[in-house]
Amino acid sequence: MSYHYQFELALRWYIAAFDGTNNISPTEFKSRFDNLYHKDFTFIAKDGMTLTREQVYEREASKLANGGTKVTLIHFRKIGLDCIDVKLGLVNGKEERTIRAVTTITDRQAVTSKEIDESPASNHFILTPTSAVMAAKCANAVYKWKEFGTFQTNM
Repeated sequence: MSYHYQFELALRWYIAAFDGTNNISPTEFKSRFDNLYHKDFTFIAKDGMTLTREQVYEREASKLANGGTKVTLIHFRKIGLDCIDVKLGLVNGKEERTIRAVTTITDRQAVTSKEIDESPASNHFILTPTSAVMAAKCANAVYKWKEFGTFQTNM
């Protein structure tokens, strides 16, 4: 089974916790979170703020605790070596929004994600989201190159 497929399964299992009912225990949620996110995970928000794994966990756990948040997977696309373009739909009460992130995976877990700003206000040019995805894809290639260089041999 490919690691991309294993990551997609972990992502879908994690998203299933956000079904709008809050019918999952905190320990089960923590287990799903640990299965999806690498111990060195970082998230770069569209405003440039970097969140650590612990900060992401606190944010996601509070969304789950508040209940009513429903998350759906809009698309999951492999765009490069260990690089996935993910778009999620979030519904909380009457508020609806989407989140798009380019995620680098290693060892079947997300190690870094960069949020892509698709808002009309920030996209003055038609190719702005595409440019942001390509920039994140290049950052993925640099990350993987550094990761390969940490081993004595890559055979």
